[in-house]
Amino acid sequence: MSKLKKNAFVSILLVQIFIFSVESTYAQFSIGTSYGIQIPGRQDLKFRRYQDGILEENIKTTEVHSSVTPIFNINATYYFKKFGIRLDYYGWEHISEANEFLTNELPPFYRIEQGREAFFFSVLRKYRFPFLGKNSKQSSEKYSFFGIGIGETLTEVEQGRTQWRAAFKLSYSLSLPIAKKVRALLEFNYLLTRDIDTLPNKNGWFVDTSGRWFPFRFGPHWDTRYYTFQLGLQWNLF
Repeated sequence: MSKLKKNAFVSILLVQIFIFSVESTYAQFSIGTSYGIQIPGRQDLKFRRYQDGILEENIKTTEVHSSVTPIFNINATYYFKKFGIRLDYYGWEHISEANEFLTNELPPFYRIEQGREAFFFSVLRKYRFPFLGKNSKQSSEKYSFFGIGIGETLTEVEQGRTQWRAAFKLSYSLSLPIAKKVRALLEFNYLLTRDIDTLPNKNGWFVDTSGRWFPFRFGPHWDTRYYTFQLGLQWNLF
């Protein structure tokens, strides 16, 4: 188990201890897990080779294919009336392959794999379930919720680099009861984090990995984004 996973489990345990100490008639605490897919945003790859500190080759890409891969989540959520907080751990793989290059030059390899793990703290707000009236009897049983979160992403890139980066999360979820203390979740997340480079390999090549420019980002290196769709289960402990 990685250091991030250990930190996530320890943090969730501490949150549980704190939450149980402030239980009230309006409180709701649950733990859950979900599984689904992540769709990466468009990426750029730049293949570079240095010799004696001098840039000898700089091969830019014009088309990069990023694969859709599974994403796993565990979480702990606490609600007080309509507002809540949530602690999340996510794990997934980001696989990119260069298909076209700006010039006729070709690098010695095309494929880059990134292992990503993320830890988020989010603020939640409950809303009515879509298409249900305000006075519907089911409004308290079925509901949706929005979340905004901040966190850290640990990225392990092929060729040996491991790096922590700040991350941002925007989410929308649907919650439906399926048993007395069990709920089903349908979740959409927008995850945004920073780019990362590989380390030089034995031939002196390294890869600059970055997202493509888009309007809703926080800076020139805040451009690696993911769109996730997940199905999950939530167990209400109280």
